[in-house]
Amino acid sequence: MDIFWIGHTSPPDDMDLIIVDSLDLVPDNALVFIGDKSCISWSDITGQRAYLVSDLPISSPLPEQVIGVIPRDPEVIAAISTLYSEMRESYDIGDKLIKSLNDKERAIAEKQKTIIRDSKRYNAIISNATDIIFMLGPTGKIIFCNKTLERYFEGESLPLIGKSFIEAVMDDDRGPLGEMLKKGFKSGLPAKIEVRLNPVKGKAGIFSLMSTPLVEDGRIYALSVIGRDITDIRTMQHRLSIQANDLTLMINGLAHELRNPLMVIGAYIRRIEKEDVDNKSSKRIRALSGINSSIKRIEDMIVQIEQYEAMVNMKPCYTKICLGRLVREAAYAYEPFVSIVVDADDDITAFSDYEHLRKAFLRILENAIETGTERVHVSISRENTYAYISVRDYGPGIKEELETIFAPFYSTDPMKTGLGLTETRIAMAKINSSVEIVPHANPGAIVALKILLDRRNSLR
Repeated sequence: MDIFWIGHTSPPDDMDLIIVDSLDLVPDNALVFIGDKSCISWSDITGQRAYLVSDLPISSPLPEQVIGVIPRDPEVIAAISTLYSEMRESYDIGDKLIKSLNDKERAIAEKQKTIIRDSKRYNAIISNATDIIFMLGPTGKIIFCNKTLERYFEGESLPLIGKSFIEAVMDDDRGPLGEMLKKGFKSGLPAKIEVRLNPVKGKAGIFSLMSTPLVEDGRIYALSVIGRDITDIRTMQHRLSIQANDLTLMINGLAHELRNPLMVIGAYIRRIEKEDVDNKSSKRIRALSGINSSIKRIEDMIVQIEQYEAMVNMKPCYTKICLGRLVREAAYAYEPFVSIVVDADDDITAFSDYEHLRKAFLRILENAIETGTERVHVSISRENTYAYISVRDYGPGIKEELETIFAPFYSTDPMKTGLGLTETRIAMAKINSSVEIVPHANPGAIVALKILLDRRNSLR
């Protein structure tokens, strides 16, 4: 810490002082010793701590800017210098402590504001979440619930807080709920179950529940439960399962009933052709040609039925797929027959099953080509969690009800089996996706594959 000396005479020997000739060079609050023969004006002393050094008697009062008069004694000057240095260090430490305390108080205040703000946010998120969120006590009673659960039971006479949750569950599903409570409170383990809640407003909801034990002071005091309404998902799965089962039975029956008679008919026709080689009228030739065409159509139908059955039984294998590459590779084989324009961005990928997507795309591409269109336009786009592969033809368009064209064996061409779009629909349903007909496409028709970008998003 710097200490200064001003005067015509030098300071006492061995004193570590900075000699200056003007107070302008001395900072405020600095210690300065002024010799009695200096020619400074007392008014020049502003914020410095000034001592007059003199061995002579002082005949006039000292100005208030001067703290005191000390003799020209090195020990006295050294003692004052040491005292001043220690005092300044003490002040600095005090300032730092005050600053530290102020900073700490501000940090605590900011932390409290953050906690309050985050608490409000978390409460808002929990309160308005689409999932039901609630807490169960050791006896299975509801001790907290969000607004979603309240809305589900809206109109019930009893308040939810304090109500036993097991009373809201159908009798057949109360066993798994009891196991979840036991697993959580006795073993401290999370659990996941599916339960059906008792009908509310005529509808019984199916929920996937996931519980997590809450611990305080080494004791499990509650279970936090998050429940997702999977009613629509289970309903759809059940419907698709029935549809696939019925179609499989139909496919097996048709393939079994038609294959053997066709083999016999084919053998007779070939025998007739050989026996009448030299005596064929034009009518007979046309009849035989018609029979052969009909047989070929039935054989094609059997092949497509077997393809449909294979699609139903094929197990998905999920991986990352570049949709643009899939479309280009699949469309390449058809380019000699029709002009195919592919507008695709290779950055769009999906975590899905390659074979299901490829076959679904091939079926809608074949369907477009069969309209007699001169060109086909294929585009890939993305919206939220879905990608769309759209196939547009410029044929006669779709005049029937849109859902009708997905029915098995439906076709506007009597020579077609009408299983292409049916196979497409089942393929897409198996990978949590769908096929859509874009309405009012003019000219032609637009069929789009709606692909879930990551099928893991549909799982809980």
